Amino acid sequence: MIKYFEIQPDCDLYRDYFAHKTDTAKIAAAYNAVCEKFEIKTKQFYVSKTRFQIDPTDADIEKFGNLMKKTNYGEFKKSSEPCKMWLSLVKDIKHFERPKLFYYFDMLLGNSWKERLFAVGDKLYCSIERDGEINTPDFAIEMKASEFYKIIESIQD
Repeated sequence: MIKYFEIQPDCDLYRDYFAHKTDTAKIAAAYNAVCEKFEIKTKQFYVSKTRFQIDPTDADIEKFGNLMKKTNYGEFKKSSEPCKMWLSLVKDIKHFERPKLFYYFDMLLGNSWKERLFAVGDKLYCSIERDGEINTPDFAIEMKASEFYKIIESIQD
């Protein structure tokens, strides 16, 4: 079963999604600040509030190899200055992960599902494909698949 929805602005899912978008920019700014200060070359990193881990270039490995854990590729030791700075910069950021529809739609455990969640301007849309029932919560307006895909096509143009 697949269902398509527009999410209403007065709910937790809507607020959490847009808070995550705002916090994503803060996370990127924190990463850029650490990279600039310590001259880290890679632009790829793992988003985490509890550790600082990059996908290091050869130059990063040469420069920071002794500051990284031997057991987890690219992860800086907690006592290293880059990790301390990262943890300090992200400590007040709350929305590290995109909201998972599973929690907002009260889906029972044990069923597989696929989800899509995206915004166009200030409107939030989602789709859920699941091997069980999908209830429509009060904060969601069910829509036709054709309407949903027209929205997707409009943003791809």
